Amino acid sequence: MKYNIINNLPIDYEFSAKSKKELKLYEYWFIENKEYRIQELSKAVNSTGKFENWCADFSPSSLDNLGIWLEENIKVIKIPDNEYKDIRLKVPHYIKLNDWDLSIESRSLLVDVGIYIGEVFIHTYPMLRWEQNLSKRRGDNNFGHMVIKMQIDFNPIWLMYILGLKLADHEEDGSCLSKLFKVWRCYYFKKYTPKNVGDVPNCELMK
Repeated sequence: MKYNIINNLPIDYEFSAKSKKELKLYEYWFIENKEYRIQELSKAVNSTGKFENWCADFSPSSLDNLGIWLEENIKVIKIPDNEYKDIRLKVPHYIKLNDWDLSIESRSLLVDVGIYIGEVFIHTYPMLRWEQNLSKRRGDNNFGHMVIKMQIDFNPIWLMYILGLKLADHEEDGSCLSKLFKVWRCYYFKKYTPKNVGDVPNCELMK
């Protein structure tokens, strides 16, 4: 069964360069399309052999097999040599620079998975809801994104892009979605206050 990639975004994801009017178009798109995107994700997963019985029931346990499926289905494309050389010249030699990028389909799937994880939180903790981050700090990575308000903003779509890169680079595995849920559940219950970006909590809820 064919997976339909996201092809109707009203704006691109360069949110820091967009007006608030343009950003509201994205919010409207998100609200109108999130259920359809979850249907497309479910269709893609169920069309893959051993995952045909996976159910998008919004339970935390559904993230276990979804993470395994995602690890097996992340695809990359090679960056043309001339483009890579141009980029490499602009980046200090001590910084790792991959000669590949995520495929368009993988980027679309990661957005869909991000939406699904957000909905898992909302179904598990009904006090939560999606909001658009329109803070005055345009340098904020969450600016313009649809986030879930917790102790700090939970931006599953952006986090899934980062995890997608790590999966493609074999720095993460199929347990990444379940781990992500457990980490952010700690934030929700305020069991953990991060001191640095990227800190991982060590709390009972991680068990």
